[in-house]
Amino acid sequence: MRQLGIHAIISLVIYFVCIALAFQAVKTVRIEKIIRTNRVFEAQVFLIFMAIALGYSVGQFLIALIDTSLQLSNLF
Repeated sequence: MRQLGIHAIISLVIYFVCIALAFQAVKTVRIEKIIRTNRVFEAQVFLIFMAIALGYSVGQFLIALIDTSLQLSNLF
């Protein structure tokens, strides 16, 4: 049970860090050229959703990579 709780905490930390990094990366994209004028709120919501989607995908990859590498110990 304790190991499951530690895994959950590590997963949450990985997700939040990946979402924060993705948000920093998405902020550099010049979205003003795509979004119409006077649509600042919609552009901000779009950036947040893109950061969440990208951060979740990267976090999922990292968690799967960690889980798979931990299962390699069962091979030997």
